[in-house]
Amino acid sequence: MPVDPTIKTRLLSRPVRSRLGTLRLAGLNKGGVGVGMGNDSQRQLTHYALNYVLGGEGTYRDDAHPLGLPVPAESLVLYFPGTKHSCGTTADHYWDELWFEFEGPVFDQMRTSGLLDPARPVSRLKGRDYWLRRLTGIIPPPHERQQTRPEVTVLHFAHVLADMIQSATASPTARTSEDWVHRACQLLADDEVPAAASEPAQVARRLGLSYESFRKKFREAMGQAPGRYRLEARMDHAVALIYQGRNTLKEISERLGFCDEFYFSRLFKRRFGQSPRSFRKSSRGH
Repeated sequence: MPVDPTIKTRLLSRPVRSRLGTLRLAGLNKGGVGVGMGNDSQRQLTHYALNYVLGGEGTYRDDAHPLGLPVPAESLVLYFPGTKHSCGTTADHYWDELWFEFEGPVFDQMRTSGLLDPARPVSRLKGRDYWLRRLTGIIPPPHERQQTRPEVTVLHFAHVLADMIQSATASPTARTSEDWVHRACQLLADDEVPAAASEPAQVARRLGLSYESFRKKFREAMGQAPGRYRLEARMDHAVALIYQGRNTLKEISERLGFCDEFYFSRLFKRRFGQSPRSFRKSSRGH
């Protein structure tokens, strides 16, 4: 049996159940090949699913699209209950994808209304960093999940899903009007520039907006202030740096623009429920 080269990270390890619907599972696959790509091995689900292709490209097929639909990077792929399908890369190629499995009345209603359309399983949806942040922001941090009602999480997912579909089917003019949001998210989350360059006031200036106007427009679009978005992006990047294990905690705090290691540690624990040292020990064993 061939070895699966995919690096799989579970974002949701147990279902979030509510009367409105259920989020079954969610995860991030890096270096994957897709599903149902072998001979006569099409997949058939009893629930809905989506994957958002972050990098790479492939093909989607089902009975209504036997010749296949191209799936370039930054594509949203939707899967429907009872539809046999395959979706993946060509031989010796790989892609990175974020995926969710879901079911329930709220999603059935979205299908009845035509928002979830089996005739349109693949849509191009640019703005990878923007949508990655919104999708990963659906699931509360581990220390907040007990206090978050499941209905809130399910409705949050339904809202983001509806926004993705709407953006994918919007006119070019409407998509252009949202480009500043995607650009703002990229600038706020950019860890390759000095920390001061990604501060909200500097980002507002680069976008040609006053700080107050930028702050108001960003909160309306993203549901949180740009400063909060920037902080969470730095915390998420800190997790990746700690896991990689190439830098000390002091070096990470300095690289991400925190005034000192102790302040960084306090913010990290508030966000993830454990200190950076505890996270490093649990994730790397030392």
